[in-house]
Amino acid sequence: MAKRRRRRKKDPLKAYILRKKIFALLFLAAVFGYAGVNFWYGGGAWAETVETSLSEGVTLATAPQTISETVSALDASIISSMYGRMEFIETYSYMQVLMDKREFNNFSYISDEDGYLHYASFFREDTNDAEEYARRLRRLQDCVAPKGTKVLFFVTPGKYVRGETNFRTGMPVNDPDTIVDETLFYMNRYGIETVDCRKYIPNEFLSIQDAFFKTDHHWTIPAAFQATQVLVEQMNEKFDAGLDPDGFYMDPANYEWVSYRKGMLGSMGRKTGANFSGLEDFEALWPTFENQYDRHCMGVTDATQHFRGSTTEALMDTDVLLEHDDIYSDSQYSLYLNGLRPYEHIVNEDNPDGVKIFAIRDSYFSPMMVFLAPMCSELDAIWSLEESHKLDIESYVKENDFDYIIMEIYPYNINGDAFNFFKGD
Repeated sequence: MAKRRRRRKKDPLKAYILRKKIFALLFLAAVFGYAGVNFWYGGGAWAETVETSLSEGVTLATAPQTISETVSALDASIISSMYGRMEFIETYSYMQVLMDKREFNNFSYISDEDGYLHYASFFREDTNDAEEYARRLRRLQDCVAPKGTKVLFFVTPGKYVRGETNFRTGMPVNDPDTIVDETLFYMNRYGIETVDCRKYIPNEFLSIQDAFFKTDHHWTIPAAFQATQVLVEQMNEKFDAGLDPDGFYMDPANYEWVSYRKGMLGSMGRKTGANFSGLEDFEALWPTFENQYDRHCMGVTDATQHFRGSTTEALMDTDVLLEHDDIYSDSQYSLYLNGLRPYEHIVNEDNPDGVKIFAIRDSYFSPMMVFLAPMCSELDAIWSLEESHKLDIESYVKENDFDYIIMEIYPYNINGDAFNFFKGD
């Protein structure tokens, strides 16, 4: 009689370890495979970031802080060029919508009850030194006073308006009004002429919903036009500037108002995904009059660009209004002066006797500059938060003559970096 073969019992521990090894191998293969795809897909952008830093003479021995900045820039480049990045964001975005959430990515952004995105803040460290900022601008004013140059501090409204913007209970909105109030107090105390645009926008003709984009921190173009009207009126009142005496350039009837349907996705919307924020309309103002401009500007890589022609040819980037396969490529707000360039030098060839203005500004001022340009002979601007080694606000002010210097600032940009000039006595 044949003996029955005894079946060997499987060791459950060995089976468990085998499953873990198989999963680990598959996981590592997926991770390194995805890393390889990313290197193939975005390696050129990473190399360009490193090459730009090396071309500026960055070394470990001479510039450790700059090396840190370069590593941060490289990290940002890797993240922005990640393969399938927006697909991941949109999937996460859709999940937040399904859960009826009003916050995104651990309260990086929050949404009000009208669907407008805002910055969130649980705690804001009191690092604001408003009096020092006023002293720096006063030193600038004292420096240019012998030339007859007038200085004006212009602060824009913020997207959040107390009593008008509604959130769900407990939403930690980032309210900059206290910082703005303190800054304006010291500016007035140190003899700086100021314009608080919060007093004018929103108003009975322009609601807060019409003054700001849902998906972006910027104001809308109609709001920027109204702000330009306020600026011109205040400069004429405070300095007898004589800008637009006939009211031609500030007359809305001399612009064609065109609405572009569902083509706008702002910087906030690109971070949260269109599923969370939605797309929105963009309203542009096109001048019906002609002026010829010569414009030199500097890009973020310090490369200089030259444009010459009419308003639409020299001052407006009409490509952003064209249909794109990638809605994340650019914001339609960039129609005016490409959104933001660190440096602008604009010459109005049709108005050689106009005023010369220098603006220390941020991206809020871009459409305002286009509306101001017809009244100027020259209009220069430097981004207040620029980090270019080729630009220095203090030196630029000392080396050039202007009729007016306007410092425009967005409430959330009030910090030491924005007042990076005339630090010493």
